Amino acid sequence: MFRTALSLAAFWLPLILASAPVEIVEKVATSRDAHDDSRYLLPKVSEPINYNLFLDITNYDFYSYNGTVEITFRYTGDQNHFYLNSDGLVIATESIKVTGPDGTDVPVANVIYMEEFEQIYFGFRDRLQTREQYKIAISFLNNIGTELKGLYRSSYMAGNTTRYLATTHFESTYARSVFPCYDEPSYKATFNVKIRHRSEYRALSNMPAINSVTVGDYTETTFDTTPLMSTYLLAFVISDFKTLSHESDRFRVFAAESKVAHTGYALEFLGNSLRTLENFFGRQYQLPKVDLIAIPDFAMGAMENWGLITFREQYLIYEEGVTTARTKQNIADLITHELTHMWFGNEVTPEWWTYLWLSEGFARYFEYYITSQLEPTWNLWQQFIVNNVHSALSQDCNSNNRMMSYYATEPAVLNDLFDYVVYAKSASVIRMIQNVIGFDTFRQSLNDYLRSRSYLTTRPQYLYTSIEKFRTVDLPASIELIFESWANTPGYPVVTVSIDRTKRTLTASQKRFWMPNELDTPPQNMLFYIPVNYGTNVPTSTNFEDTTPTFWLTPQDPTATVSLEAGVEWVVVNKQQTGYYRVNYDDESWHKLIEVLNSEQFEDQLPVINRAQLVDDVANLARAGEVGYDVALSLMQYLERETEYIPWATAYNALLHLDRMFSSHEEYSRFETFLRTITGCMYENILLTGPMDQISRLHRGNTVYLACYSGVKKCLDDAHALANKAVQDSSFTIPEEVQASVFCALHKYPSATLNVQTDLFEKYVTSANSPEDLDMINRFLASVGCARNETIMEYYLTLSAYNYPGLPVTAGQRSQIYLGLINGSPGTRQAALQYLYEHFSTVTYLLTSVTPIFTELGNRINTRLQHEVLKNIVDEYGHMLTTAAKAAADAALVKAEQNIRWIEKHAESITSWLVEQDYEGTTAQPPGGGAVAYSVGIAVAFGCAILQISSNVLIR
Repeated sequence: MFRTALSLAAFWLPLILASAPVEIVEKVATSRDAHDDSRYLLPKVSEPINYNLFLDITNYDFYSYNGTVEITFRYTGDQNHFYLNSDGLVIATESIKVTGPDGTDVPVANVIYMEEFEQIYFGFRDRLQTREQYKIAISFLNNIGTELKGLYRSSYMAGNTTRYLATTHFESTYARSVFPCYDEPSYKATFNVKIRHRSEYRALSNMPAINSVTVGDYTETTFDTTPLMSTYLLAFVISDFKTLSHESDRFRVFAAESKVAHTGYALEFLGNSLRTLENFFGRQYQLPKVDLIAIPDFAMGAMENWGLITFREQYLIYEEGVTTARTKQNIADLITHELTHMWFGNEVTPEWWTYLWLSEGFARYFEYYITSQLEPTWNLWQQFIVNNVHSALSQDCNSNNRMMSYYATEPAVLNDLFDYVVYAKSASVIRMIQNVIGFDTFRQSLNDYLRSRSYLTTRPQYLYTSIEKFRTVDLPASIELIFESWANTPGYPVVTVSIDRTKRTLTASQKRFWMPNELDTPPQNMLFYIPVNYGTNVPTSTNFEDTTPTFWLTPQDPTATVSLEAGVEWVVVNKQQTGYYRVNYDDESWHKLIEVLNSEQFEDQLPVINRAQLVDDVANLARAGEVGYDVALSLMQYLERETEYIPWATAYNALLHLDRMFSSHEEYSRFETFLRTITGCMYENILLTGPMDQISRLHRGNTVYLACYSGVKKCLDDAHALANKAVQDSSFTIPEEVQASVFCALHKYPSATLNVQTDLFEKYVTSANSPEDLDMINRFLASVGCARNETIMEYYLTLSAYNYPGLPVTAGQRSQIYLGLINGSPGTRQAALQYLYEHFSTVTYLLTSVTPIFTELGNRINTRLQHEVLKNIVDEYGHMLTTAAKAAADAALVKAEQNIRWIEKHAESITSWLVEQDYEGTTAQPPGGGAVAYSVGIAVAFGCAILQISSNVLIR
């Protein structure tokens, strides 16, 4: 499964600032509380062999269903009872029938519904026969909800008509909400599925249909028997979707009829990716077909149901000239990710969710490796560093992080394990081990592992055995000890490097890295087996492609000293950032690296990945107080000449964090000058309407934002030109990849004529007829946080609290306005806070929820005045909040206090550096900021636009 954070599923929500582009990211890891109550586990007294499942899903518009299941099982205990999972099902107790090994009925003495543990107990008068086969038949029924889990109802628009479909999502514990079963991954069985449905729909399941009988308005579709598999992999969809393929084709992609024409890229890539995976693993795909289906409402990015892989609709639909580069890349890598699961997860299944990383970690690794073979110009193996290594390092630095192999039994916890730990961190650790043992050994080991556990369950020890079987390199300990030091230990280390240039030695030591805060105590200093390598300026150690370890730091020897060759001026540890750790250096070594980055040969001397590593490490080490901000900012100065995407993608988050934290300071304009200076060259190479290769488009959809946001003149000119064209040419749409940049520029640096902004706003509001149009409106509203004009802020706040005739604003759009203002400048945030305080009842009534509002306030508040207003809100209105909202509000106060203390700690050193480097500050308004009279002019223009829009709509 490929999970994306639901808070970012609506991609227009800002990452740091009002309309800054966002990446697909995983959820924040759950804390390491005890969730290991064994009563949630099925007692191991029986095991399934086969399910005969019949479902009647003929209810019009899919509101309910009923069904029967006959489970053939083997009794493995020596008692008189067994258990099944069931959650929320209405079961006809009188329908329960158990037959014994000889086919005769076995009377059920009692049935107990253990709702808390989602189980049913079946008791008998006599002891059951060990190792013999039994059958149990049960009838059941349930509603079909819309909660994106179990069996649920989805919908889409066909013209003005709403069309419905029924679809499934069972991972981790939702199969039990659809039919009684052994809903744990270790209980593998075969499935025979038959579905009765209305004849205007088509039923799909894991296996091909082998029979279809239509009687009147209804059709019964019978599917072939599945291979041995876990319940969470079962799937079925009943819809009127179409496909470009033929019925007998091995590869098919299904989507709504209006979108199926745009599934061609996904279909082509599906075949190429599967064949490449088959070749790499030396094993054929196991089923006779693989279907991909685009679901309009889907909680995850995709789900690896064997033979019927479900996707969020946007990740199968590619339209040339419309679909963003990021989405096209997601289509490709998600397809590869889910296909990898056909081996890692489906054929070889982790025996419990503790080892979910054995499935998701390898799927994430190969989604990058295999896709990079098929789309070599995308530089995916470089992108792996930013999207996985850096992403995981940024989240894995708290006291309450959990380990990769995390044991839990509660369904609520199991269903929340799909975060960065099992995806980004696990893939990063796997990549580290691959570089330690060598790629050829890695491939041989995985092929052996898959062969040895085919159609069985697995745990890490089987993987370690296969690696040991083929490894040829010397290691300081067994593969198991090395791997387990990462899998069973939360967090990661920072390797501190000190160079003695007199003795020509390098000393490295390890300690656990963490990001200090006011709430948590420092974590225990757990130690790891760390492979260390390094590159230098001398010819014998400039090969950054050789990533084998030079030496190790171990739990027994956490410090090591090695000799350096004569002539070594600078050292970079962790070549190509193959190790999952940060690196800190002594001051002189940092400054030597800064000199290299600011030299004419920086691109030749330091590979692009290591340049990105240095930016990421120094920014986070400064944030943690391990190095000074003078060092961090001096290093990031080199970005003025950097044009590669990977370092900029890394710097993007670091710079936005600095911007957010420092934005309330009186010398903030100096920082804006710094941003404007370092982004200028990058912008000249990429432009809002520049090169259209994949990497340039990723650049454009991400880091070009910084240039427009900081006021690079050419970026502003280009943004206003695009906006003018959108107003004047009704057929032109501002490309989605640059909408955030253009809309932010319009709000922060509005056109002197005012007409472009108001005309564009009117155009979007009055002509929104499709989901894509509504998405654009939301992006426009998200950019309001870029505004610096008080009257414009007041206008949007009023829009969030009152209904204008003829100008319907949804609750979601009101929330988006608020989030945009909160995520923007101190001015927009202060205005939003004050307005919330003065109109609390009205605002909270019209918003969908205030919980995310409080959460974002905690993340963004960085002044005492803002903190005081938030405290007033909580003190005065806290009794009116729900439990969740009150908890978010209380947490916001604590987090805001931490932000303020960060400012108090670091502002002086940042200011001193900006002054020393002669970055100019100004008290004047930025271009387009406007004086009071100018602000009123904008307000009047907006007011006229609203009246005009309202009049036009009312007249119609």
